[in-house]
Amino acid sequence: MQTAGPFVLGGTYTIALVVDGKTVDSRPLRVTEDPEVVLTSTERKRQYDMAMEIHALQPRVTDAATAHATLTRQVNELATTIADRGDVPADVKSSFDAFKTELAALAPKLALPQGGRGGGGGGRGGANDGLMAKIGTAKSGLSAGMTAGEQTTRAYTEVKNQAPKAIADLNATIAKGTTLSATLAKYNLTLTVPSPVAAVPAAPVRKTSSGQR
Repeated sequence: MQTAGPFVLGGTYTIALVVDGKTVDSRPLRVTEDPEVVLTSTERKRQYDMAMEIHALQPRVTDAATAHATLTRQVNELATTIADRGDVPADVKSSFDAFKTELAALAPKLALPQGGRGGGGGGRGGANDGLMAKIGTAKSGLSAGMTAGEQTTRAYTEVKNQAPKAIADLNATIAKGTTLSATLAKYNLTLTVPSPVAAVPAAPVRKTSSGQR
């Protein structure tokens, strides 16, 4: 999946050499627009801003998908062990099963693309419908140098709308996992729960020209 940021817009930029946090040298750099790109300057700027929004969301979604994969792998490994343990009370087993079900329900949004390690976990939807796959679709389409198509704009909209809730839901599950982990430890069962994922900050209202809506 594409992890680099979008190509910068045409203009003059300052390139700085930074050593130990101090700028020791800088030079201007002129970036010329690709003459083969048919987008107007307004369209370029709009799609660049959209691509940068998705690029900014990508690390949070990646962290969430990784945390989900880590928990899913552990829960799947523990499931058989807990089911076979006669010394684990029924209420603890029920709590574990409920946690496993809740975690699986997040998979359609947070599973790693192409069934990445630990990203199974059940649930409907398939990894290609997840947020990480949609980020790749949105960034690629918005950076392609042509007018974004329906698939690209749909992926962009869905990532922006779905990522904050998916991360909040995962963090709620992580909180439950922390409590469950302490309970399981009493029976020498280990569930290592990742730290909560940083919440997605509220996006500023994107300014548009009079010709845009």
